[in-house]
Amino acid sequence: MIDDLRIHAGREGGPLPTGDFVLYWMQGVAMRSRANFALNFAIEQANRLRLPVLVYQGLRHDYPWASDRFHTFILESAVDLYHGFAERGIRYAFYLETAAEQTQRGTGDSPLVALGRRAALVVTDYFPTFIQPRQLKRLREKLEAPVVAVDSATVVPIRFHTREYPAARSIRPVLMEALPHHLFPVPDPDPEIRRPIELPFDELVGAGTDATRISELVGACDIDHTVGPSPTLRGGERAARRRLAWFLQHGLPRYADDRGDPNVDATSRLSSYLHFGNIAIQDVLLAARAAGPAAQYDKFLDEALVWRELAHNLTYLNPRHRSLDAVPPWARKELDDHSADPRPALYDDDTLERGRTADPLWNACQHSLVRDGEIHNYVRMLWGKSVLLWTEDAARALRVLEHLNHKYALDGRDPNSYGGILWCFGRFDRPFYRRPIFGTVRYMSLGAAAGKFDVKAYVARHRAD
Repeated sequence: MIDDLRIHAGREGGPLPTGDFVLYWMQGVAMRSRANFALNFAIEQANRLRLPVLVYQGLRHDYPWASDRFHTFILESAVDLYHGFAERGIRYAFYLETAAEQTQRGTGDSPLVALGRRAALVVTDYFPTFIQPRQLKRLREKLEAPVVAVDSATVVPIRFHTREYPAARSIRPVLMEALPHHLFPVPDPDPEIRRPIELPFDELVGAGTDATRISELVGACDIDHTVGPSPTLRGGERAARRRLAWFLQHGLPRYADDRGDPNVDATSRLSSYLHFGNIAIQDVLLAARAAGPAAQYDKFLDEALVWRELAHNLTYLNPRHRSLDAVPPWARKELDDHSADPRPALYDDDTLERGRTADPLWNACQHSLVRDGEIHNYVRMLWGKSVLLWTEDAARALRVLEHLNHKYALDGRDPNSYGGILWCFGRFDRPFYRRPIFGTVRYMSLGAAAGKFDVKAYVARHRAD
């Protein structure tokens, strides 16, 4: 049975007795065929109602920052899902809205709504930010069947927390006390009723879809084709498991010592896979705990559990998490008081996006983001803090960071995105020594990075193409 704290129900009644199936509307935040609480809930309800379960996922063209990068990663993930669900005897259907499909459908019901009208119950993924809350609200308004969202993204359910935590030190003991009850191998119940389900669309993606076909399909979509697929990160459950296996063998044993060096591959690099839900955070932590050593696991646990769930707590309980209103009053005041301080340079949006500032390290960080879709954890902090130096005020700096991160980062558009970006403005932090522009908000120096890692080597690796 699914913990009630993971269930985010609306005001709907019970399942419709006339429904043909239970529909699990899988979104791009839980793209895995196992260890998935929302899927498990859908299967449990389908078995109780003696109905089959249908897993549906749609990919439209009009989500914010839609591009070849995200479309490709999602389609690669979908190919893995066809394999994974086939092994479990679960029907999975993926709808891709190409430009031609968009024209053909016109103003009629979307496939999701059409399927939802035939369902006894709709289950979906709960996610506290980006477009998911709005999509959930709209679907509930259109359907008679109840729509229940399930939290599959956290270890300790997001509803477990009744208040917003200001810092890691305040949520850490709460999480550690709750962890033994919530960290366990997630079981995978099997559907008991199987029967064919007719779809209101043709499937353009399947288990046999290869990279060439994915490229063709992405090219047929009305999205931003200037942001290409990542050359280093492939989407899907199999890629996520391969990366986890590599990290357990090569990265975790030196994680505490080397994770701050961007020239050493000692971090998990699983954030993109966790954002899209290709792998469950429970599986990651259990595997890391088993692999050890204990001291290295403890440090990884603090990063992967405490800071990650702190960000989920922020976006769940603070509706202003996309603005400076989510920054502590002391930090807002400091940034406001120093807004008139002279800047060493002021760069327009295009200069920043192209990585053409006067600082080679910052440019290299930006080139890594634009080309690969990821930035190393430590230099990402330097990258974010520096934008405050080069923009007129904190409000513009926040807009620039949100845009650059969400447009290029495969792990963007996530609670962690807002937790990390807002940290640059003082969220989750304390006052430090006063400096120009920052006031007492923590300052990080690009120049001082040379004392922490080989900056020249990093810059050489991430020069503009």
